[in-house]
Amino acid sequence: MIKKIMKRFFAVVGFTLVLAGIYLAVNFKHTAAFPSIISAFYSKEFCSCFFVTEGTVDECHNFARQWVPIQSFALDQEKRTVTVKGLFVTTTARYTGDRYGCILEPWH
Repeated sequence: MIKKIMKRFFAVVGFTLVLAGIYLAVNFKHTAAFPSIISAFYSKEFCSCFFVTEGTVDECHNFARQWVPIQSFALDQEKRTVTVKGLFVTTTARYTGDRYGCILEPWH
């Protein structure tokens, strides 16, 4: 009885892994872009909060916070940039002025 249950359990797990692999293969372009979203979102939102709306550092960290934590953070008030590393991808947002606000600098 237990062998039969274990056999079915592993069959379901195997089937689920195959389906997940197929899904990732079909949507590779989108799933490969996910790691850069974490740092790009945090740096852009923090930059906009801090330089455009003139929030405090604590307010802007709370504003930009996500479920996935970031690895490092650097605020350069002199250059008006915010650099964030998340999921091993580093992005920088730069305040350009009142007309355009903050933009993401190109990354590779």
